Amino acid sequence: MRLIRTSATSKLKKSALSIASAALAISGVLAGAGSAQAAGPGGAHNIRGTDPGNTDLMIERLCNQEGSLTGVYGAYNVDTGEFKTQDEYLRDVFGLWKPAGPWELFRGWCGYAEASTWSTKGATVRTSPWIGNRGSKDDKETFVSSYGTKTFAKKSVGGTIGLSLAKSIFSGSVGGSAGYEWGWEKESKFERRSEKTIPPCTQVAVTWTPYQRVVRVNPVFYVEDYQWNKGDGDVTTHTWRGRDASWKTIYSYGYYIDGVSDKLLPNGQPDGREDKVEEKLDPNTCTK
Repeated sequence: MRLIRTSATSKLKKSALSIASAALAISGVLAGAGSAQAAGPGGAHNIRGTDPGNTDLMIERLCNQEGSLTGVYGAYNVDTGEFKTQDEYLRDVFGLWKPAGPWELFRGWCGYAEASTWSTKGATVRTSPWIGNRGSKDDKETFVSSYGTKTFAKKSVGGTIGLSLAKSIFSGSVGGSAGYEWGWEKESKFERRSEKTIPPCTQVAVTWTPYQRVVRVNPVFYVEDYQWNKGDGDVTTHTWRGRDASWKTIYSYGYYIDGVSDKLLPNGQPDGREDKVEEKLDPNTCTK
């Protein structure tokens, strides 16, 4: 289990994330100590399918908020599954930050737990101009092909992921199974020259298929406190919906962020496959 934590850009964020990191580390220990349900990334419990509503979007909206020194806040309607941020709750439901009816309130910290990593092939791209041979015999030409590594991140729900957040999650080497192959923000380029035969009435180009590494993280939420009021006064617990200690950290299985980067060889060059591709030309434009 590995937690990937974001770096802060201000003293306030650094303090908050420092507390969050410690809390998330503790949560992993708690979740591993006798939980009835198999622990997920970061030792977290999956609430998707367990609690009502679109929990994928709830975690996305919760963790997409600007954090403060005291964490991030959310309100959850346990009857309908509706989620509101603190500002939305104070505006739409109740003018005070107190639980009311089916609305339960919570506060805590978000982090990013590595769920899995695997290798894949990227999209094939043409890396040289087309060169045609309209003659009646084979021709030979020197092809110049060039390519630069690609890095990007994508979310399963919500809008596009911000570049600063992606960098803070995936920058540098995450180690482990990714190893040297993980090329996040390690830009590498090549330019190659090669002589290739072009058959008659044919055009030829060079393509490159990059080999890529994907690292998937699940945003997880560490519960600092959780409140409800069923008509007999406010109740405050320190786990999700007052469940046992293994529910200190939660996530929603369908919400994940994938960091994708071209793999690098030990010498720092892009890893992939070069191919020669051919296309027939219009016979009417070629020498008979």
